[in-house]
Amino acid sequence: MNTSSRSKSMRFTENLWGYTFVAIPLIGMVIFVIIPFAMSVYASLTSWPLGQPIASAKFVGIKNYLDMFSNKLFWQSLSNTFFYMIGIPIGIIVALFFAALMNRGTVWENVFRVIYYVPVITSTVAVSFIFQYLFMTDGGVVNNFLSILGVKEPPRWLMDPHYTKWVIIILAVWKGLGGTIILYIAGMQGISPTYYEAARIDGAGAFYTFFRITLPLLMPVTFYMLVTGVIGGAQIYVEPRLMFTGNGPGNSTFSTVIYLYDHTFRNSRAGYGSAVAIVLGMIIFILTAIQFAVNTRENRNEKAQTTR
Repeated sequence: MNTSSRSKSMRFTENLWGYTFVAIPLIGMVIFVIIPFAMSVYASLTSWPLGQPIASAKFVGIKNYLDMFSNKLFWQSLSNTFFYMIGIPIGIIVALFFAALMNRGTVWENVFRVIYYVPVITSTVAVSFIFQYLFMTDGGVVNNFLSILGVKEPPRWLMDPHYTKWVIIILAVWKGLGGTIILYIAGMQGISPTYYEAARIDGAGAFYTFFRITLPLLMPVTFYMLVTGVIGGAQIYVEPRLMFTGNGPGNSTFSTVIYLYDHTFRNSRAGYGSAVAIVLGMIIFILTAIQFAVNTRENRNEKAQTTR
């Protein structure tokens, strides 16, 4: 075999292996993403009862979507879901503050990192029951503490619709705080010390350095936390389901995924549940696309300023 033939054979083998490795995730995406999505879109246009073959389901067109958009409970669940997302910026700000404190090379900072990360790996079931005990109206730790401070009528955290969602937000922020702190610490340690040395030579203080150097260079981490936070927040289910029976007082903790679950599995309306899933997925897609568009525009503006 001459050199040209050997070269062609090696190139063919390399290409074959390359296409093979590319085909594996593509096949997985087709089987586990595209086909289920197509089935969900079709199911959302039928009156498919759960447990029966989807082929036997009656085609009803957009009736499921019309019923959903005219259902006040759906809009309430969607409103509750968006309200839960208030915890995303709160968690980011608090995590950024603690990450800055834990990245100063002080004594015991590694111990504090472990302490703050423990809730991340703690069972959500256990945390939910702990928070139930903490926020009990009578005998709860939080209300007992407020009584000691002189509050005569502490909030009825688990019984008043004005406070129930805030309990879920506090739980979600506390449980996810450690993971966000670790990511911010990793981002801070990836910033070149030369930036801080140049700022120090120019006489910049700690406050100016943080907001002009650290915070802008942490934007990729912040962007990641915003995107994943919105995706996860739109699918919140476990915390409100475990902490409140009957979806809370006045359905105040009723999330969209709970609404989807109840109609799909409890009411055996898989077609209607598929319509809810499609709408929720489109909302998540639009919110994510907006975040990417804003981030891309900001990056272009920064590049334009640096090239001037």
